[in-house]
Amino acid sequence: MNYIQNKEDHYEEMHKHLVEHLSKFLKDDDIQGLEISSLIRILANYYSAAITQKASNGELSGPRMGILLRLMVSEDSGTKQGINPTQLSHFQHVKKNTISSLLRGLEENNLVERHPDAEDKRGYVIRITPAGKELVKTIGPKRLQMMNELASGLTPDEKKQLIHLLDKLRKSIRDTAGLELRSSPKDPEDDQFAIE
Repeated sequence: MNYIQNKEDHYEEMHKHLVEHLSKFLKDDDIQGLEISSLIRILANYYSAAITQKASNGELSGPRMGILLRLMVSEDSGTKQGINPTQLSHFQHVKKNTISSLLRGLEENNLVERHPDAEDKRGYVIRITPAGKELVKTIGPKRLQMMNELASGLTPDEKKQLIHLLDKLRKSIRDTAGLELRSSPKDPEDDQFAIE
């Protein structure tokens, strides 16, 4: 048996023991919510690891690519003034210090640039550079193909159903937990998902 199969078998065995233990501990209460949450975290880690593993030298991480894609789509949609770092941190679902680090790396590689914020003289906005746009146009299709390959074990109908169910779960979590959208009224797109 190879290493991956051993890890998968180990996961299955540990999952089985966890379900049995929790079912006893919780007196047979429904633990499906926990299982869904656990699987989503595992899948997110798998996607991140797969992108890192398959990325060629010099290729951007998922979060950095997501920032560039967000900036490019925003600009192409008519938002020429740029996006402030707070909005980008909300879009990427990361803290401000993390977005600062990501932006610093993109700026050092001449993929984004800072400009004074016309609406807030103390702040600044981020814009994608021509080099950043070219990188998205070059890497974007390859990244999309890789993401599609990662989901190749599902049929087209299963993919549609999974997307529908995950979106339904997103709305359920948002509504049940009373989460508020972190987007500003002028930019409702910030509640959309980030592209890895």
